[in-house]
Amino acid sequence: MSPVLEQRTVTLAGGHDQIVFSAGQGPALLWLHGIGGVDPQDPLLVGLSEQHTLIAPLAPGFSDLRELAEIDDVHDLAMHYDEVLDALELDAAAVAGHSFGAMTAAEFAAHYPKRVAQLVLVSPFGLWDDRYPVADLFAYVPKQMASLLYADEANARTAPTDASSEADIEALVAIAQSMTTMAKFMWPIPERGLSRRLRRIAAPTLVVFGTEDAFVPARYADEFAAGIPRAEAKLIGGAGHMVHEERTGDVLAALKDFLGVSAPA
Repeated sequence: MSPVLEQRTVTLAGGHDQIVFSAGQGPALLWLHGIGGVDPQDPLLVGLSEQHTLIAPLAPGFSDLRELAEIDDVHDLAMHYDEVLDALELDAAAVAGHSFGAMTAAEFAAHYPKRVAQLVLVSPFGLWDDRYPVADLFAYVPKQMASLLYADEANARTAPTDASSEADIEALVAIAQSMTTMAKFMWPIPERGLSRRLRRIAAPTLVVFGTEDAFVPARYADEFAAGIPRAEAKLIGGAGHMVHEERTGDVLAALKDFLGVSAPA
């Protein structure tokens, strides 16, 4: 099957190249991906592109770790996406993200509240409570991750368990690279002061969690919703951290409803 999202490269103000996937027409929706990067055939993204111009940048470090040389912390990461919007000639956009991308989306909305018209956080991390700590993702090897990320391991996308083929080797290298990237912003704990900045988010916000999330406990849905002035939380049963894969239809319906109802006049 051919990709639905088309890949292109834009040049940022500092001269750096940024890989961007896009599809659809309508109001701009910036999607910030999570652990697995951008899948050009992702059913959720394809569904969102039915009503939006879906724009999904590949996060710094996921293509080339050298991209992280000038991005030291979450503040630099937020500034990076400010430059991405400039390069795309967008004054503002709806912004949505999953997991690592949801944390980044929240940071971006807190740093640049006027650039975010609506905000969707799917399984976000970035907060910490000793009563229900976030699991240590970096303690898991690739073949163990499905048990952490999915409520039902049968829902997991095929993942390499060893280096038995060239394709598996490439996939394992990609996983190692993405883990190295995320570790810079979420290890040893994901709290980098986001809890103090949530109040700066001005956009209507939807927080979505799977009730069976073993990575970031669903109780954080209330933490995010309480910290953001105009936020609501939605829990989806029978799903884990990868709720958008396990319950794609439910998540897509929730996002389409929220983005339609809360859209600026």
